[in-house]
Amino acid sequence: MEYYQLDNGVKIIYKNIQSKLTSISIGLDAGAAVEKNIMGVAHATEHMVFKGTKTRNEQEINKIFHKNFAFHNAMTNYSYVIYYGSLLEEDFEIGIDILSDILINPVFPKEGFKEEMDVIIQELKEWDEDIEQYCEDRLFFNAFNENRLKYPIIGSVQGLKNMTLEDLREFYKENYVPSNTSIAVVSSLDFNSVKETINRFFGRWKFRKRNKIISSSERPKKGIFVEEKDGIKVSRVEIIFPIKELSEIQLKMFKLFDAYFCVGADSVLFDKLRTKNGLVYDVCSEIDYDKDVKLYKIMFTTSKKNVKKAIKLVKESIKEVKKDAASLDEERIKELCKNIKLRKLFKEEQSIQIAKEISKYSVMFNDYKVYENMLENMNNILVKEMLAIGDEVLKQATIQVINPRE
Repeated sequence: MEYYQLDNGVKIIYKNIQSKLTSISIGLDAGAAVEKNIMGVAHATEHMVFKGTKTRNEQEINKIFHKNFAFHNAMTNYSYVIYYGSLLEEDFEIGIDILSDILINPVFPKEGFKEEMDVIIQELKEWDEDIEQYCEDRLFFNAFNENRLKYPIIGSVQGLKNMTLEDLREFYKENYVPSNTSIAVVSSLDFNSVKETINRFFGRWKFRKRNKIISSSERPKKGIFVEEKDGIKVSRVEIIFPIKELSEIQLKMFKLFDAYFCVGADSVLFDKLRTKNGLVYDVCSEIDYDKDVKLYKIMFTTSKKNVKKAIKLVKESIKEVKKDAASLDEERIKELCKNIKLRKLFKEEQSIQIAKEISKYSVMFNDYKVYENMLENMNNILVKEMLAIGDEVLKQATIQVINPRE
């Protein structure tokens, strides 16, 4: 990969691939975690930058995106917001032009604001209908007191109804700054021409100093929370464990542990919950190492009558972790490393996925190499190190159960 920083602080990360498609992802440290008193304003700002700039109205913006991009989108998370898409390499300048315009020159017009907020409220209602999302939202609400994770990224219905254009303008002014921005480009275009084009459009963005944002250090409460919900027929369970204290090398150890413990049909939890007991169709995990989250998640769906047994078996599996050392060897470590590499490469099969990951890591850790070096030296990790870090992480569980209301 190649790296370059513009005079105003905008970071450029470039990866060369042989493809006629060029993918762009622009990340900013302007996610929900930097909100002050108005929850949902980060996500609303992401929506509204598309509504018009100093030189283009919404219809013109939509036409340019539709005409030139095979795909484009934007996403707000707790730790970042990204604007991304793929287009033909000959249209790269057009893509950078329109993306720079909406990010540097939004006017936040009054026309269409109420309608857009209604769209977001509808999005929130659909969000609550997704049992997986609902379970995580309730888990975060019950697990935290002060952390921004306590409330959904999208905000609340009442908060969205009370939000004003001035709230969005203020959030934009404070958080959309060049020194806060990383642009990832995955393309066969020459790197020098990529730099020149980006500099031509983003180099005019005036440097603005931003106040330092301090992330919450609150850990989730230990315990189990059980609630009921109408309109569902099965129970959803999500278990989280804090991983804030893990160093980069410890994170690699834990990735290996996760591959062993909860990924795939030969994992410890799949064998225990599905193969031997038939309690779940699948069990999934996620290492969410985003700057403002840093949680390990285990998730599954089961029948209401099997919830207690399934949770008991998960706890038993956690207690048995250290006993597994005798059955593991260097060959197993190699198999796990191969599995992690395969999943990473599969995720990167589309160039836009690479661009998104690079821009996100650059924004969150101010260093894209955290992503690039993810697999480095993983083969050298010892079984006892892998199991020890797994044992350490799995000590503090927070469990959310959503049962169907009868």
